[in-house]
Amino acid sequence: MSTLRERVGHAIRHQRKLRSWSQEELATLTGRSIEMINRLERGRIAPSFETLEKLEEVFQVPVGEFFGLGAPTDDPQSDDALMNLIRMVAKLDPDDIDWINDLVAVALSRKQRSSP
Repeated sequence: MSTLRERVGHAIRHQRKLRSWSQEELATLTGRSIEMINRLERGRIAPSFETLEKLEEVFQVPVGEFFGLGAPTDDPQSDDALMNLIRMVAKLDPDDIDWINDLVAVALSRKQRSSP
């Protein structure tokens, strides 16, 4: 099974190739180096939130596409809520993200214990 970094890299490469762009063109459009684009696509490094936001802008796709969250569900409102949550969290600093992660983990563990 591939790592999350590799899956995100594959999604970036897929979006780039859909547009018939070279790595050099994507680097120019995102303001990143060709080396960085290459390493992202190969899953050698993970993109920063800033890079994900730039890729979202350049490709004109929701950032969730890079994490396999772009496929619509039966509930468009749920998709909108998830994407809004991702956008809000993406703007936070790492300490705040860790705090939210811990908070969600506690909330979900309580929900799982109370489920029949």
